[in-house]
Order: sequence, then C-alpha cells, then structure tokens
Amino acid sequence: MAGLIILVNLLLLEMTLSQQKEGDRFFQSGIVKEMTSDRKAIIVNGKKFFIHSDTQIVDHKGNKLKMEDIKHNIDVAIDAVTYSNGYLIKKIVIITDRGV
Repeated sequence: MAGLIILVNLLLLEMTLSQQKEGDRFFQSGIVKEMTSDRKAIIVNGKKFFIHSDTQIVDHKGNKLKMEDIKHNIDVAIDAVTYSNGYLIKKIVIITDRGV
C-alpha cells in the first residue's frame, strides 16, 4: 500500500513539473554532473541550467564566489526560472557543509 502511495505521489510530482511555464520559479539541489566548456550551462539531476552574467554565486554562508568555484561533482542549490531549453539560473549556492 505504501508503495502505491509513493508511486501516485511521484506521478503527480512529474505532472506538476511538466506543466511549468516559461518564467516559473524552480528550485533544485544536487551534484553538478556536467559543465559546458564555455561555463554557460551545468547539468544537475539530469536538468540543464543556464548561467548568465547576472547569476549570483555564493557559498552556504552567503559569501560571494566566482564562476571558477563551480566544479564537477560539487554540491549546489539552484534558484532558477524556467526557460525555453531548460532553466535560467538566478542564484547558485555552493554547499560545502551539509551539517551532517
């Protein structure tokens, strides 16, 4: 029974995510699995996130960081808006301490 409830919740979540319109706010956290060579996009949890000149990059304490601090396999939290080919990042928080 619990498995059925989880399955229904996952299906509803997927339907909700697929109904996002361009410009909708989107939050995601995970590991950076890929970064384009021009440093204009990253892949996190199978989703493509675009970085632009207004993207804020900070650590979990709020200290400002640079583009070079975003690396493969780093833990991030992303605040983005939906975009035609993916998501446009407003803010990236690089997580160096999960407090676990």
